[in-house]
Parts: sequence; structure tokens; C-alpha cells
Amino acid sequence: MNNSHNNSIGIHFAGLEAKERAIFDRIIAFNTTHGLVSHSCEDIQSANLIISAEEHFSQFENELKNQKTLILSNDPLCALGDTQIKRPILITRVMKALEATVDLVKLEKTTNEAYGIDATNEETIPEKTTTKEEVSTETEDITTTHSGHHALIIDDSAAIRKQLELELRDAGITADFAESGEEALEKIEDTQYDLVFLDIIMPGIDGYETCRSMRTKASYKRTPIIMLSGKTSPLDEVQGVIAGATTYLTKPVKSAMLQETLTRVTKWLNNFATTESKHSATV
Repeated sequence: MNNSHNNSIGIHFAGLEAKERAIFDRIIAFNTTHGLVSHSCEDIQSANLIISAEEHFSQFENELKNQKTLILSNDPLCALGDTQIKRPILITRVMKALEATVDLVKLEKTTNEAYGIDATNEETIPEKTTTKEEVSTETEDITTTHSGHHALIIDDSAAIRKQLELELRDAGITADFAESGEEALEKIEDTQYDLVFLDIIMPGIDGYETCRSMRTKASYKRTPIIMLSGKTSPLDEVQGVIAGATTYLTKPVKSAMLQETLTRVTKWLNNFATTESKHSATV
């Protein structure tokens, strides 16, 4: 990619009608005057954002890596891609959906750069190597801090999963991963996690529905569920509370806020475990 495009969002259009494309071009041009830096991409692989008609999505779905997708659909229940717009498209709908999806792209790019992640090759991230002495020290720290808690991280972004994995590892917490709500619900059938990090916007069922489904299970009634959101508005928080979320973290997740949340949550977990132990002993 040209160096002049390093900080620019590459956009690829697929299958839009002429009128639909014209609306997007007008809104992108307007947003450019308000700070959006973008360029058009002829091919999918060099794009950060793909704006596609639903009927064309299957043609390139398997080629996607970390590109974000905005899907135009005639089906109001369409769950394809990262963001959906119901046809016929209106300027207000496009502006809202485009803003949300561009924010996801910016978050991905920023986090990738911060953690040195190659968006085209997730396997290039080197794992930290440790000496025997460091392993011994880390083991001691784990047993004296969070007592080996085990977390589930649910997020379709490799960058976010890696960030949380590193932060949790430093706090002595191990983690498993799921890239969708459906995958997460399968995992909790076999494993009891101590805490859950849950993205709101994901392919398939979103974070709210995933949270509601988790709370229907007796073993996850009290499990701390920390929702992750690119934007946290009062409406987001109300929806999260209704769905059963414990608390919120805004992405990109700041280390200080995450560690503060971990300290609070794990203190509750430890106190709850102690209370349950005492209760069992008296029964």
C-alpha cells in the first residue's frame, strides 16, 4: 500500500446500485471535510472497510481477514457483516452505520499498531519467552494475586483478543477465546469460566443477546460479564444492564482501567468463593 495511505481508511464497494453508491459517495465526501481520511480500493485485500450488497457478500466472505464489513440488506433481520443497513437506505441510516463501522476500523488499526500486529498475518506475533527464574517468579505472583482465575474473551478482533490476553496474563489470569457469540455459548457448555469479556458488535448474535443467553444458565447467573464497546452511551449501558452485564470497558481498552476492573472483579470472586466455602462447610 502506498505510504500516503498508511493513515487512510481503504474502502471497497461491492454490488451497490448506482443510487446507493451515490449516497455513500456524498456522505464520505462530507465526512472528509470533517476529518475522515479515506481512499478507494479496487481489490478487497487492500481494503480496511468493505461496503457490500447482501447478495454479493457470499462471493468474497471466505477471502476476508480483518476487514470490517457494512452490509446493505432487504432483510431487517440480516446479521451478516459487522454493521447492517436496511434497504431502502436513507442518508441518516448511512451516516450512523458508516460512523459506527469506521470507528471499528480505526480501533482495529490503532490497536494493531500499538501491539505490533500485522493485520494480514495474525501468526506473526511473537510470544514472550521466559527463563526458568521468570517462570518461577510469575507462578508466585499468580498464586498471591488472582488465584488462577480463568477468563473467556469473546471478540472477533484479533488485536483486542491479544491485548486482553497479555493484560490478563500479567494479572495471573488465564484465558480462552471465542470469535462469536455462538462459539462462546458452545464453550460455556463445557467450561465454567470465572469472568467473561464480551464484545457488543460481532458477526452473528451480538453481545447483548449472548449475555442474555449466558444469564439463563444457572452456573452463569453471577459470573462477572464485562462488556466491551467502541462507544459507551447511556443507551448502551441501559441495554447492557438489561441484558445482564456487570460493567463496561470502552475500546481501545486502557490498561489502567482494565487493571482497576480486574482488581474489583477478582476481589468479589475471591470473597464469593470464601463465602460459598463457609456455607458448604456448615451445610
